[in-house]
Amino acid sequence: MSSSENTARDLQRSLVALMRQNARAGRVVVAVDALDAAEAGAFADAFAAAVDEEGTAVFRAALADGAPRARERLIAPFRAGESFGSGEVAPADAVLVVSGRFLHASEVRGLWNFSIWLESNPPIGTPRPELPEAEKHYLRTARPKAAASVIVENSDPTHPVQVFGDFC
Repeated sequence: MSSSENTARDLQRSLVALMRQNARAGRVVVAVDALDAAEAGAFADAFAAAVDEEGTAVFRAALADGAPRARERLIAPFRAGESFGSGEVAPADAVLVVSGRFLHASEVRGLWNFSIWLESNPPIGTPRPELPEAEKHYLRTARPKAAASVIVENSDPTHPVQVFGDFC
């Protein structure tokens, strides 16, 4: 195992421990949000693997932009121990890890017990591409960096780094 894999795995384990500080047991919902849905999905898969390593039942779901109908179709049934997703039923202690874009929008941010915002920056010296208007609006209004439980700089997925924002 290379040191880069260790770094990413260590961060995932650290984030699971941080999640557990506030949600030791029960059915916990974790959101992994990024402007790139594929990036959020890959990070969420690794986070789910870290949860699985601790021996907790873990479920994964990728959500459409803004998580329409997630509360009714996925979150409420998961929390109630009812059939959700593809007919699964979560045990009393389980984690549902969802990934997608716009998951810190005011309409859905209260659904998550713990949330991760992934930031990605272009390599040094490379100009930052212009964001589409929907993404600019989301960053301006939802303020995912302020809303997230944890911020992770994920420009290099083999070396993700937890970022501590100073909101004073």
